[in-house]
Amino acid sequence: MRKVFACGCLTFGLVLALAGVGVAHETIIKPGAPEAAVGKSLPFGIHSAHVFIVSEELETAADVKAFVWSDGKAVETPLTADEKAFVFNGEAAFSKPGAGLILVHRLPQVWSMTPEGMKKGTKKELPGATKSTSYEKFAKAVVPVGGSTAGFDTVVGQKLELVPLTDPAAVKVGGEMDVKVLLNGQATPATVLATYDGFTKNPNTYAYYTETDDTGVARIKITHPGLWLVRTELKLPGASGSVDQEGLRSTLTFFVK
Repeated sequence: MRKVFACGCLTFGLVLALAGVGVAHETIIKPGAPEAAVGKSLPFGIHSAHVFIVSEELETAADVKAFVWSDGKAVETPLTADEKAFVFNGEAAFSKPGAGLILVHRLPQVWSMTPEGMKKGTKKELPGATKSTSYEKFAKAVVPVGGSTAGFDTVVGQKLELVPLTDPAAVKVGGEMDVKVLLNGQATPATVLATYDGFTKNPNTYAYYTETDDTGVARIKITHPGLWLVRTELKLPGASGSVDQEGLRSTLTFFVK
């Protein structure tokens, strides 16, 4: 059964209680424009943030990979680091009209709880450490290319993936956006949070809370124009003896007119 909660400000404390949000930054793609022209480069930034959307941390460069979806496959695109803005910048170009998909994979990192707090490393590497978690993050952005969003609901194969079932270019303020949550390509129950760029400067604060239905679909009420962020997280048992838990996070961004 889907549960929905919308309010003027969904703060960290409430999100923590309802959704199990940790303290790690969210990996978010911020396209440089609401749409792209065929064959022309669209700049984008990869943000690591608690405030949506203002980057606060520059991730380890080797752990951040960006891709453009082209002809049914993810093609890696180079990134440059802006150390002052804490942003990785890239460019995406699309050869034909349709939904332009930009993808990011923040590779797994192991963090463990120690007497001094969370530190990067395994329990073997950190004396006195207790619980360890492997954190892996995924991000997707959808932009119209050449005035078309055909293929906006393409499944690209991210381990934890948010797939829009409503055309982002068609949704209006006051309407609803359906998003499906996939784990290894299969629908999964999950908590889904959403907000829009500039909603608040308060950290870890979202405008909307909901849960998926029995088919893995969450329905989000769109309350404002601009760049929207949808976010989900799953915590799974550790896949190996080196970690106790696997933490997967995924974000989706799109523009609403």
